[in-house]
Amino acid sequence: MAKGFSRGSRGGVAGALLLAGLAWASCNAVAARAARPEGAGWWEVRLTIEAEGEYTINGGRAPLAGEFVCRASWTGRLEPDGEDFILIRLGTEVLEWRLREKAGRGGVLEAPSAAEPDLRLNYVLNDGREIEFFFELGRVSIPLHASPVPMALDLPRSSGRAAGRPGQAYGDFVRRGSSRVAIPETDLLQGSAERSFSWDWRRERRFDRGGRIFLAAQGHSAKVTVAVTAH
Repeated sequence: MAKGFSRGSRGGVAGALLLAGLAWASCNAVAARAARPEGAGWWEVRLTIEAEGEYTINGGRAPLAGEFVCRASWTGRLEPDGEDFILIRLGTEVLEWRLREKAGRGGVLEAPSAAEPDLRLNYVLNDGREIEFFFELGRVSIPLHASPVPMALDLPRSSGRAAGRPGQAYGDFVRRGSSRVAIPETDLLQGSAERSFSWDWRRERRFDRGGRIFLAAQGHSAKVTVAVTAH
């Protein structure tokens, strides 16, 4: 009798656990649906970036050293499109841009304002929990002085912009913090929300030009702020 009672008890416990599990899953499904901003209007989005950086190029007749400061903003709208969002650009503005380069002990050059980078917010991804922003700053060519190793200035961007070769993507050279810019989807349920992200980045490269070796190093610190306001 005791043995039979033991079997029935285990079955009852298993059934209770199954029902509890189904109830838990049902409650969480409802919670997940409730957390989605269904039926919402649209959100104003403002992304701002502040960056300071420097670079050096050694191996030529005179070493080159440059530094830059950049502040830019992007404004637009985020509109619901089923399970996803449509991103609409309203405008961008470069708030500050300075690029200064020195060759050896003299020969200082400054980049013209026409060479300022353009901040682009290319797209967003929504996985049901987070909204990830993918941005980049437009190309700026360096060095300003004549050099056999022309290259692009490495400016801040989101880590997921391009995969790149294994170990050679932008995010692989982040030394502190993370260049992934993502906000919880629940931020859209608030009247307004703001989040900041920061990181330090540095990369060194080696070039062979006509049997001469050039060593180039670039680094920068970046801070990105994303603000959303419901309408």
